[in-house]
Amino acid sequence: RTYEYLEKTEENQWTYSKMKEVYLWADEIGRPERSAFFGTTSNFFTSLLAKNDKASFFTDSVTAGSYGLTCALMRDPLAMKLNQYYAVALYVEPGSPAADAGIARGTWISGINGKALTSTSGKMLLSGDALELATSIIEYDDENEKYMWAAGDTLAMQPSCTFESEAIYVDSIYNVRANKVGYIVCRNLNGASFEADIQEVLLGFAAGEVTDIVIDLRYCNDGTLENANTLASALVPQSLEGTPFAMLMGRDESADSVCNYAAQPVNLSDKRLFFVTGGVTRGVPELLVASVNASRGMHEVVVVGSKSAGDNLITRNFDSPYGFSINPAVAVMCSSDGEQLSADGIFPDYPLDELEEPEHVYRLGNEQEYILRNIEYLIVNGSLPTDN
Repeated sequence: RTYEYLEKTEENQWTYSKMKEVYLWADEIGRPERSAFFGTTSNFFTSLLAKNDKASFFTDSVTAGSYGLTCALMRDPLAMKLNQYYAVALYVEPGSPAADAGIARGTWISGINGKALTSTSGKMLLSGDALELATSIIEYDDENEKYMWAAGDTLAMQPSCTFESEAIYVDSIYNVRANKVGYIVCRNLNGASFEADIQEVLLGFAAGEVTDIVIDLRYCNDGTLENANTLASALVPQSLEGTPFAMLMGRDESADSVCNYAAQPVNLSDKRLFFVTGGVTRGVPELLVASVNASRGMHEVVVVGSKSAGDNLITRNFDSPYGFSINPAVAVMCSSDGEQLSADGIFPDYPLDELEEPEHVYRLGNEQEYILRNIEYLIVNGSLPTDN
């Protein structure tokens, strides 16, 4: 029966063996009960993870993808019906089922498949089958002198799927009084074309003689060390070329440099630099902020927005012979000064909630958008408006 046991548990036996070999907390993995090896592979993988591991993940042979929709679920922000939930679209991937359905940043979703939205059904907006979405609109009622809900369109969203995510979503230059502000929204730091794309944007900033740079990472949750280093190298003094951008600390608790600052076609380290973070910001994008902040020295780096997720681990993909893959954490990320990234996240110098004005959720890149508008005020006045 030994051969029968091994045959029926071979997928989980492979997972266990690989985790004992590469996992950051492999020494803490005990030998599971024999019965555990008969469970589903995804559950078995999860059972091996350390409690403080927020990064490791499992990928099945059949992936549902996503709708391409990042949204915030909340009780009625107008406080008219406290038991009613609404989800506001904050980021919509171009070419995704959400975009094809007509959802844009600022769209308020109030129902799914003919039923009012709830805290439970709101989770359906991540991935799954085709959905019929009821939307609502916030309108100003002149007679009552307040904002009210009005019925919006009903939208048909196709099933979730996989698609290519755009790394750079917005790049613009704004004239703000005597300042020229270069603004970038990064969805991720991935893709073979990222290096060429970001260099083109930064060269445009140099040609446009920007005085300030704003890098918006509030929806940035993925990236490679190499791409992050390309961007960082253009933002730190050239004298740091060849010194560490990132270090990794493995099981032996020794931090080794894995990525050094490299020469770039343009260097913008003399510009004032602002990063925007949010609850979605995690992993390598957090490392980008921490390393640049540590390396700029007396050149000030300002962080605006809300606290980041606090994911300080690097994962590595391992494809199994059985059609699934595991992505265990293999090291802790350290910034350019050798300090471990905080698992508590990055706390902004100027906390701002982009939904402070729920009746006005402008598109990213619109100078009336709450975060960008306040950063421009900060650039000009050195502080946020008192009536913020």
